[in-house]
Amino acid sequence: MMKMGNHKEAEDKYLQVLKADPDNVYALVGIGDLKRKTRQFKEAVSYYQRCLEVEKSNKFGLAGLGDAYRGLKEMDKALEVWLSYLSFQPGDYKVMTRVADGFRKKGDFVASKKYYFMALEKNHDDPYALMGLGGLFAAEGNDEEALKFFEKLIKLTDRPVMALTSAANIYRKRKQYEKAVECYERVFDVNPRDSHAWHGKADCFRGLKDYVAAIEAWRMAMQYGMKPRIALTRIGDAYLSLKDYAQAEIHYKKALALGYDKYAYLGMAKVHAEQNEPDKASKIFSTLFEKMPGDSRVLSEYKGIIGKEFSE
Repeated sequence: MMKMGNHKEAEDKYLQVLKADPDNVYALVGIGDLKRKTRQFKEAVSYYQRCLEVEKSNKFGLAGLGDAYRGLKEMDKALEVWLSYLSFQPGDYKVMTRVADGFRKKGDFVASKKYYFMALEKNHDDPYALMGLGGLFAAEGNDEEALKFFEKLIKLTDRPVMALTSAANIYRKRKQYEKAVECYERVFDVNPRDSHAWHGKADCFRGLKDYVAAIEAWRMAMQYGMKPRIALTRIGDAYLSLKDYAQAEIHYKKALALGYDKYAYLGMAKVHAEQNEPDKASKIFSTLFEKMPGDSRVLSEYKGIIGKEFSE
């Protein structure tokens, strides 16, 4: 009944079992799982704890209790329970990845790697361990090592969206734009409405100086959920690179109509400078200096756009 989504009926049956046999660990774990799956984590905890009072090494009760604490964002308690589980079931790679995830969330990358690698020793192709290690090495800036895990995961699974996106982001950062675009295209095979992938693809086209393609990709990103103010500013930048100042100005103004944006203002200043309108550009910088005094990017752009003779 629970697998079919008939939660009320399933709970009624479990309660009937507990009425007849209050220490029935199968029913206690069953209700715990039901409560956890319906995000009633505190109630889940109470049922798992009752199970463990009856049978302290019950692996289903321990695993479920750890997951329930994770749902409550009580990661220290979750780790304590999962580690206790591993003392009874030392070869369970699925719980090893939970422990690794927990240490990663706490910022303990050393311990996290240890448990991810332990999981891979038990299952060389575990997708969670591969993704976790890729993410850790990427966070440390070790792109070469991160790509090893992402690329292995991409080869192993049919729908590796997270691995493809992560690998694409690394390729993009390394200016390997063609390889990044290939990864983003594979993301679209699974989810053609992925706004982050569309944004990444647009950024690659910008890196390749294919600004027309970049504009179209940012329009798709905006259509599927990218913040319009940011997308419109990026589109304005692309038109600016194409020296289509009229379209650049139109898109910067659309972005600014949605709220303050430093980069849209900087783009407008560049448009005015390119059209030999230094007074209008200077007025924009006055606004920026008022809103963001001491901003190094604004000062640098001011010197570059207005001219060093005006920077004193």
